[in-house]
Amino acid sequence: MRRGEKVGKYRLTKGPVEGGRGAVWFAVDTELGRPVVLKRALIEDNSQAGFDQLLAEARALAKFSHPHVVTLYDAVRAGKGKKATFWLVMEHVTGGSLDVPVKMAPQLAAHIGAQIAAALAALHAKRIVHCDVKPGNIVITHDRVAKLADFGAAYRADGSETITPNGPISLTPAYAAPEAFRAAPERASDVFSLGATLHWLVTGTPPLRGPGRAVRLEAIGPQVGPLGGVLTAMLQHDPRARPTAVESLNALAGIVGSPDQLPPLPLTSVTKLYTDTVADVADPPGGQRRRTVTLIRRRPLLTAGIAAGAALAVAVPFIVMSLGDEADADKPTPSAGGSTRSSAAGFIGDPRTADPCALLNRSVFDRYEVAELKRDEGNFNRCDVNLKEREEEVVGVRVELDADPLPEAVARKTMGRVTVVELAVQGNECVRAMAVTGARDNSLRVTAVARRPAEVDELCDTADVATRFAVKVLNNGEIPRRPAFASNSLARQDACTLLDAKALEKVPGIDAKNPDVGFGRWDCQWKSTTNDLEVDLRFDQGGLPNDKKSRRTKLSGHQAIELPEHEGPGSCRVEVVHRHYTSVDRVQGTERVALVLKGAGRKGRPCELATELAGSAAAALPPG
Repeated sequence: MRRGEKVGKYRLTKGPVEGGRGAVWFAVDTELGRPVVLKRALIEDNSQAGFDQLLAEARALAKFSHPHVVTLYDAVRAGKGKKATFWLVMEHVTGGSLDVPVKMAPQLAAHIGAQIAAALAALHAKRIVHCDVKPGNIVITHDRVAKLADFGAAYRADGSETITPNGPISLTPAYAAPEAFRAAPERASDVFSLGATLHWLVTGTPPLRGPGRAVRLEAIGPQVGPLGGVLTAMLQHDPRARPTAVESLNALAGIVGSPDQLPPLPLTSVTKLYTDTVADVADPPGGQRRRTVTLIRRRPLLTAGIAAGAALAVAVPFIVMSLGDEADADKPTPSAGGSTRSSAAGFIGDPRTADPCALLNRSVFDRYEVAELKRDEGNFNRCDVNLKEREEEVVGVRVELDADPLPEAVARKTMGRVTVVELAVQGNECVRAMAVTGARDNSLRVTAVARRPAEVDELCDTADVATRFAVKVLNNGEIPRRPAFASNSLARQDACTLLDAKALEKVPGIDAKNPDVGFGRWDCQWKSTTNDLEVDLRFDQGGLPNDKKSRRTKLSGHQAIELPEHEGPGSCRVEVVHRHYTSVDRVQGTERVALVLKGAGRKGRPCELATELAGSAAAALPPG
């Protein structure tokens, strides 16, 4: 490539800024007349098909725009055959990076930090983890706007398929979170790195580290001023204890000073070419190591290189996931409990898009004649495999995503980054619970149920087979995403909103304000504070229940079924049909609201109260 040549519609004006395969050039868009930056994209398949994949990705990325993230414009191909080169076209930011010796007032650092926190909040909502937030990856424009650059180390937090092969993750030890050194970064890792960056901006040094790469919080001195509280929170060793990017933004916004105080920055390199590749390094005293560690990780976003040119910010592209309505795409993802905090540590992702069936595989149960995968049995957090011998079901295996942490148990073992808890066999069930080590609240359960006594002795062997497959999936990243739910599906509803305080006041002593919220908010449970009464409202799917004691009725225009003592004496279950559907296997099914009342006692006439509550829930349902 030479100055004056054209790559597509882009004419090269200066470069290469960096040598090697990851060359960076300044250029101008000859149609729009705007300055751009071209950076060579490294893809394994040097073919038209490889470029078509890159172009499709670039077009998707072009839909993402944020004032504090450098923008990708285009992808172009130059040359033919084996000599073809592929180029990413990006925004040309003509400011200087913060990778220069500069100390600033805490209020000014907060001003920059709030802008980068806003960028991280938008990225995290798209399930993107930057993985290398540091001063050198923050550029300040001449208009004093901070922008986050260089996504060469970024990865998708949802574990979905990418178009690129496995590769390394690069991090800078002085700013990396402790968990990042285990090649398991998460959204909270970016918050830590931003906190370390702010400490450097104010004091001129990254925060001091102690054992386990934990920041010595007691060493955060008075020079950080009003940033002391928020930095202490952002730099916590446990990622679960850190604020989210949104919470960090709100805290920093209350401290910000005037950007007019920002001194001019020299036009230095925004990122540097990294040469050190080590499995692990120990930080020197003071933690001021300036080289980058490369750790093996699961899936890079692109292999476009990590070198960027002088006086520019180059954001290597990242995949933008559209897993919800476009209007909600930039909002922080709610957790199973409804907060904006990430629902798990690099594990679950968005609860309503995590696919439990990705954790089961029929082929691993080869000792059985037939293994049938069932996507629509029970609630939406569940997937089943029915194992058969001579056309008779002998064992049922199910995976359920859970909003609760791992149960306490003596029998624990670690398999990669996954902790597995082995629960004692109870009757005809063997249960294994698991979660990624460090997960905040969520876990998942594998349950094997014997349908005939002869299977009980080997039941836990079957549970372990399913567990090993689920562990393999979790060790490769977050749970893959499921197909989108129908627009009128109950899966898009919140079970806790179907019964309000007025409806629940019919239950003596019920605590309407503090329900126990289940995974994905597809299950909600209220308990009485004065007696044993309990109301559980959950979603169900599949075939209609077939019970000899059942009674059919209508509630607010919906078909309903009463099931007396379905869950023991003094209980009643009432199911309200929301809609009918045809599964991918061409099986007819229904989505239902199941209301269960327990603790009424044998003489408490539980079905009268349960039916009344189910009627209130039915009236609150949207059209099916």
